[in-house]
Amino acid sequence: MDRTLEITKLNIFVRIFILPIIIGILVGILTKLGQGILPGNWHSLANLGSVWLVPSFFVASFSYSKRTAMLSGILALLGMVLGYYGYAIVIKNVAHSIYFISVWIVCACIGGTIFGIAGFLWKDTTTPLHKFGSALLSGVFVTDGLHILLNFEDYSHMLPVGYTEVIVGIILILVLERSNAYRVSSFLMMIPITILGLIGYKLLSLFT
Repeated sequence: MDRTLEITKLNIFVRIFILPIIIGILVGILTKLGQGILPGNWHSLANLGSVWLVPSFFVASFSYSKRTAMLSGILALLGMVLGYYGYAIVIKNVAHSIYFISVWIVCACIGGTIFGIAGFLWKDTTTPLHKFGSALLSGVFVTDGLHILLNFEDYSHMLPVGYTEVIVGIILILVLERSNAYRVSSFLMMIPITILGLIGYKLLSLFT
């Protein structure tokens, strides 16, 4: 019994703490590498915030409670920040501002909390809030894409990326939800999420 309990605790520790950090670090490093590998303006895909939120969402979906889901989501995103900037500073010897790193650490804590809960809710098909998870993950892609398209003067070189993100966001709802009723509900819920996301982008631009 004690041995079984010990193994269970170890599995929980690995799933909630170790795995999110490792996945996060790997995604962060791959992000930095992707910026140099992807052709033309498509390299910006590797550095999109929406892309970073996907691993956080799915890692958190394996958690046992909302609290552990939030923790897993945060640790995954902090791992991405560590992997990205750690690789850039240590391996590539490229200096980065402490201020910008701090901003993204704060964003990781906020995003990890929100998308950690979203991932947990999406996994639980018994709750009416299940659709909130898919709507939020899809909404962040649509928001990111619309942000690029609405600010085309600044992102004229990234317009194909913007269209791609909007399409991916729509496809995500179709894939993540298993019934047309849930898909319609998620689409409707995605509208206010997208509006709030665009407002959030505007606020973020004031600090970065």
